[in-house]
Amino acid sequence: MDDRTPCDLLISGGTILDLQADDPLAGAAVAVDGGVIAAVGPAADLEPAWVPRRRIDASGHVVAPGFVDAHVHLASFMGAGRPYERATGPGPFSGAGDMAGVLPMVARWCAMHVPAEVMAPVVRAGLAAMLRSGFTGVVDAGGPGVEGVALAAGAAGIRAAVGPSLADQWHDDRGTLVRQADAGEILAGAEDFADRHDGAGGGRVRALVSAVEVMAGSDELLAGIAALAARRDLPTHVHSHIDGASNRAHAEALGRTPTERLAEAGLLSERCTIMHAGALSDGDVAAFASGGVTVNHNPVGNALHGFGVAYGRSVPRLLAAGVPVVLGSDYAPSVTSPFEQVRAALAIQREVAASDYGLTLEAALAMGFAGAVPLGRPGELGRVAPGQLADLVLVDTTGAHHLASTHPVPAVGLHARAGDVTTVVVGGDVVVEDGRLTHLDEAEVLAEARATLDLVAARAG
Repeated sequence: MDDRTPCDLLISGGTILDLQADDPLAGAAVAVDGGVIAAVGPAADLEPAWVPRRRIDASGHVVAPGFVDAHVHLASFMGAGRPYERATGPGPFSGAGDMAGVLPMVARWCAMHVPAEVMAPVVRAGLAAMLRSGFTGVVDAGGPGVEGVALAAGAAGIRAAVGPSLADQWHDDRGTLVRQADAGEILAGAEDFADRHDGAGGGRVRALVSAVEVMAGSDELLAGIAALAARRDLPTHVHSHIDGASNRAHAEALGRTPTERLAEAGLLSERCTIMHAGALSDGDVAAFASGGVTVNHNPVGNALHGFGVAYGRSVPRLLAAGVPVVLGSDYAPSVTSPFEQVRAALAIQREVAASDYGLTLEAALAMGFAGAVPLGRPGELGRVAPGQLADLVLVDTTGAHHLASTHPVPAVGLHARAGDVTTVVVGGDVVVEDGRLTHLDEAEVLAEARATLDLVAARAG
């Protein structure tokens, strides 16, 4: 009689990256069944105990939790079709931008209609690149064409949170903040989106509802977003506290701080991710910690845009207060790898602190893995441990650039490259194998995306 336990997948022979463990577990195995990690332990113990339907040899690899890009404006992949232009001066977001100029532009952009058949092929190609670089999850941070974005995520096999980013007030041509849309109408549209898309892609796609920016939402809209998120148990996010100037502009226009309005609306909750949070008072940090929110930090995108907010030292202050911080890219069409994001967070935080202890390597890696809340899966992601959803990345550490790197933390955090990712598992499903997509024909995906961008460019011309 065979008393071994059947499972869907056994990954054997690798070294487990577990930031909560005292020592790395080498020569390990991970049993996966029903999309969930069933067991983790020495391969010598698990190999005789499990009968897998599929087996992956992880020798020479680190087995890590899947990385999450918790802030991507996925519709911006459409910008890949724009011709290159030499810069002639600062861009609109340089220095975090002027709210009277930026807010109307972003609010109108998020409300634009882009047909799903145009958006989906382009976003699908971007998501394919993200998967191959080691991202198992992505959070759409707002933009047009969310129907197509949701369809692309479902087809790509990535875990995603996608939904409309709402605004009902922004500046008019005179720079005055005025009501521009009906809050009830756009909230109804957001709930309809959730009805149709929450749980798509075999459960990997969660619908979300978010605010473009605190200033862009009336009290009615912000409270409505919080109520909808609570009623439907949806993840939510809001761009806020980007820099000191935006905080002052908010207080001058609305008579209260962004934190006060978020609290009054009920948005300071465990469902909510505050995007950016570059300029925070001690009171803001305390309110975020008390409310249980998560905060997003975008080291690569914000540095390249010249936001100029890292000097506020929000990240270490939030971490010290126990506020979870997640990494994002906040820019497209250039796709960062998770390894770039981790190292950018390290470099920027250490530089502004003038200390190599300004951010630890373990903390930076944890920020890369900690996307469970913005993905709408709190407590279910971020570790290679029994009971966690089986979102995993196998990183080959046999290359010359890994020479003498024997511990999984520096191997992944300091040495790894996107090309080292050989296998990606999402919900127990192998979506990248031997560095190639299993769900999509990459050549066909790229050809369709390029044809779509060419068509858009031709129509625009």
